[in-house]
Amino acid sequence: MSVGLRSLRLQTLVRPTAPLGLWSPAFHSRIAASATHAAFRTYATNNKNEGKQILLRDHGVFANYIPPETSPSVTDFQNWRLVKWRNIKNNVQNLLSVGLIKYKSQYDKWNSGKFLSIAEETYKDMNDSFARGDREILEEVCLDAMYSSLKNQLKQRNNARWEWKYHGEVETPRIVCVRIVGTSGVSKSGFSVGQVTVRMFTKQSMAVYDKKNRLVGGDPNHIHNVLEYVVFQKTISDPEDIWRVYGKIASPEKLNQQ
Repeated sequence: MSVGLRSLRLQTLVRPTAPLGLWSPAFHSRIAASATHAAFRTYATNNKNEGKQILLRDHGVFANYIPPETSPSVTDFQNWRLVKWRNIKNNVQNLLSVGLIKYKSQYDKWNSGKFLSIAEETYKDMNDSFARGDREILEEVCLDAMYSSLKNQLKQRNNARWEWKYHGEVETPRIVCVRIVGTSGVSKSGFSVGQVTVRMFTKQSMAVYDKKNRLVGGDPNHIHNVLEYVVFQKTISDPEDIWRVYGKIASPEKLNQQ
């Protein structure tokens, strides 16, 4: 866990899509076993400001555009032109939004490399704590609805013991979408919230064991390449807020397969 995350505080805002990847509800519903687990990582949580942000928790996804993994052939000129135009438009909006975040961040200046490092650690902490059933850390790294969705899945496990492992990156995490909204326009003061969608392409494995330590799901020796687009959100105007998982967005290719 990153040092930065360990000392960060709680925040609230949210509404995600259902978790994708290894933690899909379809797989989850097939498990009917038993077990428990202990925590590996710890967070120093300060709850003296608990309930501070009660209003305006859920702002929705500001922009759910995900650049296609593969571009249409130039021979399909109409689709090729449309994708190029959407990518250009998204890139311009990303630049403007990053500029606004830098301008409005009076407490923690924006740095893409630092953000991606924190985002990756937050993503790993979310998966790890979900596997271990650690609701306290889940509540630290996830926003309300994401936490609620994962918590509901935890209730369906009975006593199964889940084991999740991270095996590195397939590709370096990449920012694909940045947006910011607020009540103050270009003023530095006032309420403002930023969202950043990150392309996470990682190597993961999972296994599920019953109370007799028998494997009942997954395979600890089978490493999956998991591609997910994770939305992180932070209240830019709050000096105590941190980047947390808002939800996930399905890639265009995945949506076309449904």
